[in-house]
Order: sequence, then structure tokens, then C-alpha cells
Amino acid sequence: MPLVLDDDSLDPWLDADLTDRETIRHVVRHIPADAMTHWPVSSRVNRPGNDDPTLIERVPTDSTGA
Repeated sequence: MPLVLDDDSLDPWLDADLTDRETIRHVVRHIPADAMTHWPVSSRVNRPGNDDPTLIERVPTDSTGA
């Protein structure tokens, strides 16, 4: 499951010495879903060799919504 954190939570989340789950729950804040924007992107993002700005461009969906 993806995890999206606010900017203030990045350092604590990446702190290898911070291992207590309750402490982590208190210092790490998720970004609310309604604060994010999303859109379909190319399946090219699934290949590690692809690395260019077009990977994040919106792509049209077919009539089934796929």
C-alpha cells in the first residue's frame, strides 16, 4: 500500500533509529486523500529503464475507464 506523508513527516519516517510503532504513529502524518490530485499515466512507468518527464503526463483512458 502506498504511503503519502506531509513534508514534516519525511525525516522521522526515514530515521532508521526510530523503530517504536507508537512513536512513529505520533510523529508521522498522512496527507489527506482530498489534498491530492491524480490522473492516469502511461504504463511506461512500470519499467525502471524509462526515466523522462513524459512519464507523469496525463494519458487518455479508453471508454471503459481503464
